[in-house]
Amino acid sequence: MTPNLTAFTGVDSQNLPDVMVSVQFILAIGGFNLIETCNRLKHCHYVIRTKAGNGAIKEITTLSGHEYDSELSCKVTASHRYYITHKDTEKFLHLVSHKKHHYKAVRSKNTKDSRWDHEDICNVKFRICKFRINPPGSDDEWEVLITNLDRDKYPLARMKEIYHLRWGIETSFRELKYDLSGVQFHSKKDQFVYIEIYAHFAMYDAVSLSVAASSKPYVKSKYQYQIDFKMACCIWRRYFRISDNSDISFAQLVLDMASYITPIRPGRKDKRNLKPKLVISFPYRLAA
Repeated sequence: MTPNLTAFTGVDSQNLPDVMVSVQFILAIGGFNLIETCNRLKHCHYVIRTKAGNGAIKEITTLSGHEYDSELSCKVTASHRYYITHKDTEKFLHLVSHKKHHYKAVRSKNTKDSRWDHEDICNVKFRICKFRINPPGSDDEWEVLITNLDRDKYPLARMKEIYHLRWGIETSFRELKYDLSGVQFHSKKDQFVYIEIYAHFAMYDAVSLSVAASSKPYVKSKYQYQIDFKMACCIWRRYFRISDNSDISFAQLVLDMASYITPIRPGRKDKRNLKPKLVISFPYRLAA
């Protein structure tokens, strides 16, 4: 099942550069493992947003305080012994805390384990694009993108345009994670979690398309109004539980969604909350 690109990103795919609608469209968040996996996929082009300050890749934190566009190569290892013996002599060496599971099937939930699907020692190459998105002195003044797009065809000014076009993905992930509870799974095994993720994609498409097709009630006010997406998700869940799949039931669903509206306030800016939130499995929440 492939999610609807227009509904998921909030951007018409016809207006995106051809390279952004590639054959390999990967929806994932990750570090070196994601970058190297994309590098090895044929005809795969990517643009990954990464941190610019604390917690960023150490090569990025050392960049000067101006716009930057350059190629970087980092050596990544899953061998703790190799990292300890070479970290002082190799400048761009990174350790991935990946535990080899062939000798121990079960580990403590507190064990730190980052996924790594490649060789124990690997050179990861990528392009770094750093540009200003807010006035000087702001907390989130800079944005940093990791990509494999050609620098001549996609200079820094074009990368800014692509970043702006793809901003709909950020809001879509927020709605997937919180409005649709996409950070809480019933399963623990990878394959079952994948099924739940695809189910969230399907639900997101259904809610987004129904919201777009619904008529918004006219309210005489200084603001325009839109249907509240979170309440629309709740109404869709109720629809699946009690609906007989008739046209009358669906018409009632559309009317119910139109009852919950929220004003559109252009120009509002909220400070980014960069505190990470871990996935919580459903059985653990029940035990709590």
